[in-house]
Amino acid sequence: MLDKNNILILCKVVDNFGDIGVVYRLARALSDLRPDLNLTLVVSNLESFHKMASQIDPQKKIQDFRYRNSTWKILDWHLDNAECRMLNAECAFNFSIILECFQCGRPDWLESLLFSEDFDRPVQILQIDYLTAEDYAEEFHLLKSGTRKTNIKKRFFMPGFTEKTGGLIINDVCKMQNSKAETTTCDIFKIFFFAYEDDCAAVVKGISDFQSRMRESKPDFSVLVYLAEGKSSAPFEEAWKDFNSPFEIEKIPFLQQEEFDSFILTMDFLFVRGEDSLARACLSALPFVWQAYKQDENYQLVKVNALLDQMKNYFSKEEFQAIQDFWQSYNDYEKESQAAPLTELLLSSATGKNKGGFQNFAKKLHENGNLAAHLLEFIDSL
Repeated sequence: MLDKNNILILCKVVDNFGDIGVVYRLARALSDLRPDLNLTLVVSNLESFHKMASQIDPQKKIQDFRYRNSTWKILDWHLDNAECRMLNAECAFNFSIILECFQCGRPDWLESLLFSEDFDRPVQILQIDYLTAEDYAEEFHLLKSGTRKTNIKKRFFMPGFTEKTGGLIINDVCKMQNSKAETTTCDIFKIFFFAYEDDCAAVVKGISDFQSRMRESKPDFSVLVYLAEGKSSAPFEEAWKDFNSPFEIEKIPFLQQEEFDSFILTMDFLFVRGEDSLARACLSALPFVWQAYKQDENYQLVKVNALLDQMKNYFSKEEFQAIQDFWQSYNDYEKESQAAPLTELLLSSATGKNKGGFQNFAKKLHENGNLAAHLLEFIDSL
């Protein structure tokens, strides 16, 4: 019989903050829904976790973490045998549900425990996979996978953008996001910029030209770009200086996750990258651009086009053309990005032409439901 209240969440940090960002967000959402859950997070890089949540002590391999009305157990991925024996004695390993995030595998000590001859307790592993809009998300969702023992079952659990997937993680702040999209600042257009390290000349020119075009009818109009801390800040600032600093910029430090969620809702336009910030942008109902992680043979364009296909029916043909043109240009690493499509996209956003499309896309994602709720419903059904 599965003890469905004890859940072990595994996170091997590959991207500095992307993996742990999603895992922390998922744990928050699960606890928000059921504060009595016994959650244990096993994380390979506690320094990265500390950046997300300052309560985490990166020097402690075993610690408790207080989140609202819940207390989680936080474990370092690299526990030694003595630490494992101590936790076993404290009955800390009485879990029946394992969330294996992003194909991370399992730490050696856990693998040894699960597949030892005397371990006969039933365990259900759910592989929480990467977010994608590609068709395989629906095909793989809840698909069974094999393990080396009959008492240890495994299934895929796919985040996604349709009702046939697990959906997106929806935290409390997401419920407020659609109301922000109703208004746009008239004189100051605020842009959040978070990207991978890359040449930013086309982005800076596109924003500069947008500001100039808007000033033809609104002389006091100005752009303020908030640069997120990270590797993309330096190339953006370099391109900005090359164009004679045509608009205002402000650097922002790394924000705790809850602060980040609230901060982006004060923006008028978002540049996001990776998975977690993409999901936040999609749910925000704000106009946004997504930069996908660079892959061999330009495969990231397949992922970008799959998401564009999910979005296109919410926009008029003219509105969507500007979105598609820049998204494809921005993510094609074999060609130079073009500034003109970004200018058109920003103009469409500032004048409210594409606002309804982004709002309706976000509304549909909210209607698909919360991944954390779907996950708990599935666990309850086991």
